[in-house]
Amino acid sequence: MSKIKVFTDYKKISKNFYNSSLVIGNFDGVHRGHKKVIKAAKVISKRNKSQLGVMMFDPHPREYFTKEKQFLLSSLETKSEILESLGVNFIIILKFNKILASMSALTFCNKILLNGCRMQHVFIGKNFRFGQNRTGNLRYLEKFGLENSFKVSGSELHKINKSKKIFSSSNVRKFIKKGKIKEANNFLGHHWSVSGTVITGDKRGRLIGFPTANISTEKYIYPKFGVYAVKVTFISGKHKGEIKNGIANFGLRPTFGKKTAVLEVHLFSFKLNIYKTALKVSFIDYVRSEKKFSGIESLKNQIDKDIIKTKKILKKKLDYDN
Repeated sequence: MSKIKVFTDYKKISKNFYNSSLVIGNFDGVHRGHKKVIKAAKVISKRNKSQLGVMMFDPHPREYFTKEKQFLLSSLETKSEILESLGVNFIIILKFNKILASMSALTFCNKILLNGCRMQHVFIGKNFRFGQNRTGNLRYLEKFGLENSFKVSGSELHKINKSKKIFSSSNVRKFIKKGKIKEANNFLGHHWSVSGTVITGDKRGRLIGFPTANISTEKYIYPKFGVYAVKVTFISGKHKGEIKNGIANFGLRPTFGKKTAVLEVHLFSFKLNIYKTALKVSFIDYVRSEKKFSGIESLKNQIDKDIIKTKKILKKKLDYDN
């Protein structure tokens, strides 16, 4: 169980978290850019002998305003897990609703940061905006902090030296949509993953000798349709904590005439029933695109080839393995 303290009401923050360092953002994916900011804030919090916290929003503001689905990189649980590994002591999750969306920048600063969280040092990205109509920015917050005796630091967007591309959630999403999983993982600094509970499928995989666990991915960004090398972590059940290698297909399953996208995962050397078990599926690399086969035998032959290729991929050690 996570040791990180999570507050869903900023008014109920424990007094021992007052005068802390606080990093504010959406942190979708918790990519390398986010990690650099958090590590810098950690240095300062240690120097000040204070706690380190992160404030984020649920739902994502983009989801609230556009009603868009299938764009999230990570769940709150995954974000919390990564943030804890970075040394974050507590998380404040602000409910992004009509009240928060219509709150002025001044009210946000006064009501939430100053009188609610009572922070000593606040960190935001230089492009971060807050308050109704996005009127609050770094300069606004710096002025407010100066007037109310707390420090404010802004961070630059970090770039990869070779490509000069910016570490951003938007760029990670672009990679995933194109099936460029290795590039996405490189930007993230860890394997991109989705979590969900195994749901009932049509059991076709079992009939052709490759039983699969079907997982709903409605809230996540849709990766490019195709076959992937994956590592699967059991979140619940008697195998909780175990990690298994496997192969996954995400797509419409055109050979069977399906029209709804689904994630199907086949675990190597594992035949137990895991219906209703919670799993985390970590995407390691893209194997091939989805295609329609002439029949079951040609599909089975291709799956055999895919498994051989996938096992070779999974034998490789990556710098961001975690």
